[in-house]
Amino acid sequence: MREDEKDPSEKAQNRAHSAVLYHYPCPDGAFAALAAHLYFSAIAHPVLFFPNTVYQPFKVDDLPLGDFEDVYLLDFVGPAGFVEQISSRVERVIILDHHKTALEMFSGKNFIPDNVTRVIDIQRSGATIAYDYFKEKLAEKNLGSEMLPKYEVRKVTRLFKYIEDADLWRWKLPSSKAFSSGLKDLNIEFDVRSNPALFKQLLALDPESVINQGMESLSQKQKLISEVLEQSFEIALGNGVFGRCLAVETDSISELRSELGHQLANKSHSLNLRGIGAVVYRVPELENNEVLKISLRSVVTEDTTTISLKFGGGGHRNASSFMLSSTEFEQWKLMLMILLTPSKNIVHFQAFINFLEEHDHASGFAVVSATF
Repeated sequence: MREDEKDPSEKAQNRAHSAVLYHYPCPDGAFAALAAHLYFSAIAHPVLFFPNTVYQPFKVDDLPLGDFEDVYLLDFVGPAGFVEQISSRVERVIILDHHKTALEMFSGKNFIPDNVTRVIDIQRSGATIAYDYFKEKLAEKNLGSEMLPKYEVRKVTRLFKYIEDADLWRWKLPSSKAFSSGLKDLNIEFDVRSNPALFKQLLALDPESVINQGMESLSQKQKLISEVLEQSFEIALGNGVFGRCLAVETDSISELRSELGHQLANKSHSLNLRGIGAVVYRVPELENNEVLKISLRSVVTEDTTTISLKFGGGGHRNASSFMLSSTEFEQWKLMLMILLTPSKNIVHFQAFINFLEEHDHASGFAVVSATF
């Protein structure tokens, strides 16, 4: 039977699915998806999950939007314009996020479609926002206020608190860093499409067991971080537009980028550079060695989002990221030589221009000349 021959009620039934796009690969995004899973399981409503990466986010045409009534965006709203595009093709879009870039994207004078609901709270993590939101939705349906059996509520609530404590970089809970380390050690695949057992695995986690696992590995991870820190070097952020900071290139321990970046930012600050650390690495999934991911971490009042937004990325004040070509990153290194050796800057400047011309980046001259 053709689609146009179907009964209207049958069409509506076929469209009664929800889609959940969640930040991947990220513990906060995975637990936000878990909250959605618990809710939709409780109300027996069909739902499809889509792990959404920052470095290669879904495009509108990648999604079967005709199958969905509503789309949930958990812990990542997608690139600029994405929400507006999908909101024109589904009945509702619900944003549950906590990133500063999302707050700026959907506040003030920016146009927000009428069918878009947003809960953006930088004081909570994406997982906690989702857990609270779906609990309230369940209560509104008079199905109780808990999405779990009573005997599991305390343990699962504790898991969500540990996820939030790490994601917001608070580290206030007992053995919080050990929990975060132990969770990494478990190497859980957060893509529910390739790992259908994901939500069962997350619910089965025992906080004490995870902490004990992490205690054993923390010292070894710190040794690896210390070795990489010794190889740090200065860069001119945005060819000097955003000042100078320390950076490291490390594909081998990119999974430790948050702790590595934080310690790198402290080291940078202690050297009277900006209190920002740039962890630079390649993303294997992109299958492109010419593209780098730049993960920024900062201390004190340094805001990394102004830099990440400039290059099409985003995140939090103290933790954000963006993609950059390896050629452009090499420019940042070369530009530093010009800034640090004024007596020889004519030679370095000519070398820099030659570099740009060789890589078809001569248009960068205007930006560079403005830094002199």
